[in-house]
Parts: sequence; structure tokens; C-alpha cells
Amino acid sequence: MSHDYSEIDIVLEKMQSALERIREQNPDFYSKYPTQLLTIADEQVIQSISIQWQLPDEYLYFLRHYVPRSVSWSTDEYINLQIYGADDLVGGQSGYNYNPVKEELITEWPAGYLVIASDEGDPYCIDLSRGDTVIYTAPHGAGTWDFSVVYDNLTEFLHSVLLPRSYEDEDSNMDEDEQYSYNKVFLTGPGSDKVKTLLFIKKVFSCDYTEAKAHLEAVPLTVYKGIDREAAKIVEQLRSIGADYESHRISVNEFLGIP
Repeated sequence: MSHDYSEIDIVLEKMQSALERIREQNPDFYSKYPTQLLTIADEQVIQSISIQWQLPDEYLYFLRHYVPRSVSWSTDEYINLQIYGADDLVGGQSGYNYNPVKEELITEWPAGYLVIASDEGDPYCIDLSRGDTVIYTAPHGAGTWDFSVVYDNLTEFLHSVLLPRSYEDEDSNMDEDEQYSYNKVFLTGPGSDKVKTLLFIKKVFSCDYTEAKAHLEAVPLTVYKGIDREAAKIVEQLRSIGADYESHRISVNEFLGIP
């Protein structure tokens, strides 16, 4: 049976282009610390992991064509996401389903869950018992693993690393004569998916799970104060994860902290 992997090919090309743009922005740094993407994986490695796991065809195709070297993705969604290539997949399970110190399996880890990426310890997994590429995640350090679906398939997950950051220098694209309105966005409750709301807090405040829980218990929590166009992006993120929020117009003086 033949498979159409055109969507994977397209997103891989976009990831390569994004990486090239990042390198162009800081050529001196990346000349010292080179990154590499989109080379063909070693067939012996592919054969080895194919023996160890029954991988979905789409994911196996991805591994053949995604070989990262010192590549990580930082967006509004991720602090420092590392997507594993075939060479990294076995080692990527360490600390999740396997304890390398005691050299034993971790029984609390869900059977069939394969970690395909990690963001500062938060695993992103596929469930091999399903045979598809639905993506699950859970915050680490919570004592138990509370997984939820974050993407319906691998392609959606890969597209998520291409979303531009909204926390860029707000002055860089400003016209001096342009007038701006200012907004303040509050998180007021966990909403329909507490896990996703906690992940949002972790990303915004660059904190761990315990600190994120403390922030959530202290609502209303200010998650953004600034120009309205950026506030709208934050509101859209909160709406997409089903969180409870409020957004209010504020004066220039309040924005600047002037009494």
C-alpha cells in the first residue's frame, strides 16, 4: 500500500526554511554552534528502532527525513522544544519509561506511550497502542502523569513550532505617528482544560508546574499588559485552550505605571 506523505514533506520544508532564517539572524553564533536539519537518517538506526517499536507509518517516514543536530524550537507555545530524530529516540525515553540510574522500567509510565519530543521536561508522546499520531502531553513534576490531547496528528504538532512569537520587540515595527490603544489581559480561572491552562502559565512565566499551580490559585492573574494588537493574540490563545479570562482597555498612564 502506498502512502501520501506530501503534508509531512511540506511542513519539513517549512521547518528547514524557518531554521535557515534563524541562522541568518545570528550567523556568528551558528557558525560556532552549527545546526542541521532534513538529512536522511541512517537506515541501520531506522531498522533498529523499527524492531524495538511498532511505529505508525507516518511517524516512521518523518524519522527517516528529520535528523536534527542541535535544533530546538522556541515559540509562545514552547520554551525549548526538542523533537527527537531517530538517533535520539531511544535516549529520549530515559527518565520517563526507564530509570537509567536503577536500570529498570518505570511502572507509573503509561504503557504504549512513546516520547517523541520534550519541552523543558514536559513530554510530547504518541500512544503506540492506537496506531495513529495523536499527540499527548502532561506537565512533569506533578507527582502523577495527567495526559491530555494537544494535537490531533503529527502534522499539526509540527506546524505548531512554526507559529511566530508574539512577544517580540513591540517597538521594532511601530510607526512614530501611529496611535495605539492599550489592554490588560487577566486569567480568571482554569476554564475547560486545566492542564492546558497550566501549560500556558508555565510558558508565559517560564516557571515550573508547582509555581504554575500557585499562579492559577491566585487568579485573577495578569498575563499581558500592552498594545491591543498583541493583547488580541493572547486572548486568542486563551480562547483556544478554553481558559477563563478578561480583557480591559487601560490608559497610557496605567500602561506606563504612572499614578
